[in-house]
Amino acid sequence: METPGAAPADAILGNQDRPIEAEADAGYASDTDSNAGSDLTSLSSSAFNYQYENGRRYHAYRAGKYILPNDEKEQDRLDLMHHVFRLALDGELCYSKLDNPLNILDIGTGTGIWAIEMGDEYPEARVIGTDVSPIQPNWLPPNVFFQVDDVTDEWAFPAEHFDFIHIRCLGGGVRDWPAILKQAYNHLKPGGKIELTEGRTHLCCDDGTYSTKSETYRWVDTFHKIARANGLEFDPFPMMPDWLREGGFVNVNVTERPCPIGTWPKDKKLKEMGRFFRHQFIEGAVDSYSLALFTRIGGWDEAAVHVLLANVRNEFKNNKVHVYTHCSYAIAEKPRN
Repeated sequence: METPGAAPADAILGNQDRPIEAEADAGYASDTDSNAGSDLTSLSSSAFNYQYENGRRYHAYRAGKYILPNDEKEQDRLDLMHHVFRLALDGELCYSKLDNPLNILDIGTGTGIWAIEMGDEYPEARVIGTDVSPIQPNWLPPNVFFQVDDVTDEWAFPAEHFDFIHIRCLGGGVRDWPAILKQAYNHLKPGGKIELTEGRTHLCCDDGTYSTKSETYRWVDTFHKIARANGLEFDPFPMMPDWLREGGFVNVNVTERPCPIGTWPKDKKLKEMGRFFRHQFIEGAVDSYSLALFTRIGGWDEAAVHVLLANVRNEFKNNKVHVYTHCSYAIAEKPRN
């Protein structure tokens, strides 16, 4: 079973060839696991004038364009999701195979953790991370740089400059993906690579434990209805391969890795991913993705949102609901001259 309006789990590549099997006694566990638990450039003064609502802190630079918060709670969640993405790729930082890149751009860098680790892995490369929020650390590898920037603006970089452009988890933050990909194409060197990564906002279930009458189903359904009615798409990944091809990219390659919510799978790797993903889901994601969307855009009362989210959390505090999403990767290249 899937979230209404979501693409089927195998619609893109079909690389998950069998259902995820739940452990026999998974429903008896309730381990939310506590253990899972340089200079900025181009800054305007508004970048640090944060906004506060619903008990969370949001960016003020181009206020309202991106509805997720940027406070410490959200930063912790982003770093935990970075770990989940690495688990999905068996420890790798990206799905793309890179050959000594010299200039790397990380769009929507968030806490900057991916850019920092790439700087460590490729010490000869210059890594630039951009974001609307100046939340990145000041102590950095000497080859890593951050700047406040809006990806929807004209990019202030030389044409055909980057060997690799990385864009992760901007679903819901971009309304015109073809325009973004056009800029990426223009700023990549011939033969340069691009990688689009999303943690998808659909939920899948193989064994009937996810009811259409559940609070989680109601939450996800309402979430997408509010977003799509206002021109926001939080699950753009099914369209990304076509956008890349239409934008002139070649060698488009797509893969999706299942990511459980909880420790119910028998498979040890999936169990570990599910442990960390559930922690960020319960402790951060349900709030981060919902509060501004439901109240600011959907017109919900804040108290009603908190009640719904509390019910969603309760449904995941044991392993009786066997749902999963996907860590999804689309890679491509700019043609060589």
